[in-house]
Amino acid sequence: MTTAEAIRSLKQISLKEWRELHASGHRHLDDQGVQIENTVVPYDPWPRVIKGTDWDRLCAGISQRHRAVNCFVADVYSRQLIIKDGVISRLEIEESPLWQKDLQGLFPPDHCWCLINGLDLIGGSRQGWRVLEDNLRRVGGHGYAVRIRQASLAAGLPEICGHSPRPVQQGLQLLRNALHRLCPHQDDPLIVLLTPSAISTEISEHRFLAAAMGLSMACPEDLHCDQNRVFLFQNGQRMPVDVIYRRNEDRINTEPDGSSAWLGVPGLKRVAAAGNVQIANLPGAGIGSDKALYRHVSAMIRYYLGETPLIEQVPTLSCRDPKELEHVLQHLSQMVVKPVDGAGGLDMLHGPTASADALRGMAAFLQAQPERFVAQPAQLLHTLPTLGKDRLEPCAVDLRPVSLLGDTPQVLPGALTRVAPPGSSIVNLNRGGTLKDTWILDHAA
Repeated sequence: MTTAEAIRSLKQISLKEWRELHASGHRHLDDQGVQIENTVVPYDPWPRVIKGTDWDRLCAGISQRHRAVNCFVADVYSRQLIIKDGVISRLEIEESPLWQKDLQGLFPPDHCWCLINGLDLIGGSRQGWRVLEDNLRRVGGHGYAVRIRQASLAAGLPEICGHSPRPVQQGLQLLRNALHRLCPHQDDPLIVLLTPSAISTEISEHRFLAAAMGLSMACPEDLHCDQNRVFLFQNGQRMPVDVIYRRNEDRINTEPDGSSAWLGVPGLKRVAAAGNVQIANLPGAGIGSDKALYRHVSAMIRYYLGETPLIEQVPTLSCRDPKELEHVLQHLSQMVVKPVDGAGGLDMLHGPTASADALRGMAAFLQAQPERFVAQPAQLLHTLPTLGKDRLEPCAVDLRPVSLLGDTPQVLPGALTRVAPPGSSIVNLNRGGTLKDTWILDHAA
């Protein structure tokens, strides 16, 4: 079936039927306890449809970018060749809020810092895909992609339309295999999914991933370091940990001597440096997703891989640069401004929809602390029909694929489509966003 035929079949479904499909999918998510911030994850039944051959070409570009960014992180924490060769200035790296100087020299130059990456992509096959940003610190999305597919199947949408999108469930096994390969000499390593707390806003996804992949789930206080190993204390047992799949931020609290306790676990840095526990992704990997360094990723691809970038990225201006700051201030109503270390759509400004007071406030922030922000020209996002109160209406969407490194870099099957509220271009769930299923259709022309 072609993508055009798939879209035609979706358009034949009545508004009443879309409401029924939404209600059915919502019930499934509610019954399964799929939540964020103690609320059922918002779901829209109209799927995003991508031709299989287009998806495969996109995956090549995603893996290319992931490989280059990992090379960059490993390099700047070891030999710093990219600085010595003048591709990126030392100042840009060392003044980043995501740079952790104390990690330099901790691991060999070929160490894998970034096993997992989550890209935010806009556009599509016809317009051309563009990268908005990388997510390396606590990569999320694939668990929700699987749960949203389950909701679509529970509602019977693929069957109603006569489609067979590529399955997404096997992505969980691919992720588990990648975590296992971090500890290749263990037949049955203990892999722990580390959640920030039992009341994390994303605890539902964490529990699902741990159960589906056969991982133990723990909070930082459940892990203790002793005799140069990490141990999990649960249910009266003390078990040595081989791999940590972390879903929390780099720094949670401090050691007694005032230094950073990695992931909230005192002594973890020492154990990891000795090679006695593997962490995905390593604390410090966030330097590869500093938004002020995005403009250099194409140069990283050429420098480390000797290749031409396969995916374009949205132009990014560093407000640290006086000339770029002046341009941003002059065109603020046409810009999207973000903190360089921001996540989740927080503290950002979307110039075209911002109030005059918000624009004045951001201008003051930029003039006071320009090094904290980057700006990108506001993009016209691809839209998809989305169920509103009384009709289907076009809403802006982006795409969150998750990729893995290893012997053969790969992109997990399927991806999460995030939807902005009507009239908005901000897709984050904490800003009123919604989630859609993503159908990769083979034999589509």
